[in-house]
Amino acid sequence: MSKFIAAAVQWTPVVHDAMRGAEKACEAIAAAAKEGATLVVFPELWLQGYPYYSGAQMASPVYQAWREVYYNAAITLDGPEMALVKKAAAEHKCNVAMSGHEIDGATLYNSQMFIADDGSLLGCHRKLIPTQTERLVHGRGDGSDLNVYETSTGRLGGLLCFEHHMAPARYALSTMNCEVHAAAWPGHAFLNAGIDACMRQLAFENGCFVIVARDVLSPSQIPDGMPDIGDEGHHFQMHGGSAIISPMGEYIVEPVFDKEVIITAEIDLAARSLPKWFMDGAGHYARPDVFQLKWDRRKKPPIEITE
Repeated sequence: MSKFIAAAVQWTPVVHDAMRGAEKACEAIAAAAKEGATLVVFPELWLQGYPYYSGAQMASPVYQAWREVYYNAAITLDGPEMALVKKAAAEHKCNVAMSGHEIDGATLYNSQMFIADDGSLLGCHRKLIPTQTERLVHGRGDGSDLNVYETSTGRLGGLLCFEHHMAPARYALSTMNCEVHAAAWPGHAFLNAGIDACMRQLAFENGCFVIVARDVLSPSQIPDGMPDIGDEGHHFQMHGGSAIISPMGEYIVEPVFDKEVIITAEIDLAARSLPKWFMDGAGHYARPDVFQLKWDRRKKPPIEITE
């Protein structure tokens, strides 16, 4: 399918409640499908909400109360929350890039899950490096799950937040001929300039369409019964910035701020031929005699058992 409609969901997350988040995700998928979308991209950690509390003082009661709430809200890939999202993807014939707090053993991961339009889980990528204060929330991915997937809307890949500033990660996706890139970000206003720069660069550098998904949130939207955020409320003030970018690095839909919205645009994969003619970093514009990327895709468990 050369042409299709892509959507970025810029909705307020259901803070900390994964099942309610999954139910709201199903509503968003249905709403995007009604607009003709067959690819739906969600912001970073949207399923339970990004851990905006992590900017608070670590030893404070506020931080510790929120930390425990988010720990208890983490999901597994085979849990009921993901089952609900996968069911909605199949029902509405949508490919979905979802992000949430995933738990494995006793460690949380910042994960991006890719779901096909038949409801099957294509794969799950764990963020390689939690950014700044996220390092006290999430473990590190091992790089074995960075992938690009064949879907009805082209070859789909993605990264999370500051992974987009990791040149080797961008190049790794280029080597797998990523056609549509799901870029999951939080809604911090101070990130706007950096997101604009790196997202347009990635689009042109990799010759792909980029769907940027960011969230909106205000302290007044935090559910009743959550820990009192006191003077830390500014950490929960997010204003979106979702956008859709062409392989030439131009905005098809410019960043939208300060409102809940699902943005959509028609994607024509045939438009990739022009930027790829100029530069295919993993093909005719590569110089493997000068530069090479070493990528260890093996799984790296902390323990290997030999019976």
